[in-house]
Amino acid sequence: MNQQKPRATLRTLAQHLGISVTTVSRALKDGAEVNAETIDRVKRAADKLGYRPNTGGVNLRTGRSQSIAMVLSFERQEQLNIVTASLLVGISTAMKARGYRTGIVPHLQHDDPLDIVRNLAREGSVDGVIITHTRPQDERVKYLLEIGMPFVTFGRTELLSAHPYVDLDHEQIGADAARLLLDNGHPAPLLFAPSSQFSYSLQFVKGWTKTFNARNLTVPDELIHFSATTPQSGVDMAREVLLRHPESTGAFVASDEAGLGFITAMQQAGRQIGKDFGLITYGGARLHDFLSPPTSAFYYPHAGIADLLSEMLARAIDGEDYAQLRRVVPGEFVDHGSHILGPDLP
Repeated sequence: MNQQKPRATLRTLAQHLGISVTTVSRALKDGAEVNAETIDRVKRAADKLGYRPNTGGVNLRTGRSQSIAMVLSFERQEQLNIVTASLLVGISTAMKARGYRTGIVPHLQHDDPLDIVRNLAREGSVDGVIITHTRPQDERVKYLLEIGMPFVTFGRTELLSAHPYVDLDHEQIGADAARLLLDNGHPAPLLFAPSSQFSYSLQFVKGWTKTFNARNLTVPDELIHFSATTPQSGVDMAREVLLRHPESTGAFVASDEAGLGFITAMQQAGRQIGKDFGLITYGGARLHDFLSPPTSAFYYPHAGIADLLSEMLARAIDGEDYAQLRRVVPGEFVDHGSHILGPDLP
């Protein structure tokens, strides 16, 4: 079944509320001649019905602007996350080939994520949106489903309603990372996962725990840590290991960028990755190949993910059944031997 609703108009709102089109138009612009109660009623109805203004960029025949937006999450100021940058390049290229322009909407640290997509919908300047860093009960996804605005997420949710997404099999990656570390002589490996507010972090933990449970092993809470995915957070992770787990011999750091900081801090403390400490990282930009030493990692190609996200969004805009617009991609294990302890490793 097609999930996309017909585009609501000023007339639709006026008929729904039983007031004039002129009053609706003025209320949406916070006109001084309209009382606050009416303005509130009109804006709530606009959200409910998915009203988006017909801006000058919208083709009057097709009802489309041939533009999409990608909401980018920034974890630190004055730096563009390499994951975000490479995805943006891939998506912009793929959408351009389909006749769409791609705009960037920054999600800064203190922004309300729901307000960002709500404002996009109200502006009516794009035909669809790509959002990342999904949460189990993601309010942005609920809102976009309710108003019928086409979208795709990089990451899954736990919502019952089907929605377009592209995701990695993080649960399997977590399970495989635990297996590799346990099989290679690490009796109590550490997991450093992204913030627990995000779905993919919880999937890492679920898979990690499954491997331990299958071997009748427990996973102490103190061996699972949640953190940002930046080089500085990697430094903080290493300090955590050295301070609280000095006996630890291995870890899965679920971010190449955090892995960069982790390796630097461990080496400064005299620990040697691949010799007296085993490490596995994760990412889509092949940073693991250029770390010193190169690290074993679970890899996914950004270009492939960008192509899939673009395809899913274009198909959502064309009105395809959302239940058919879902993809889970396996991670590829890149073996640099850094998870194996041994004096002969580089």
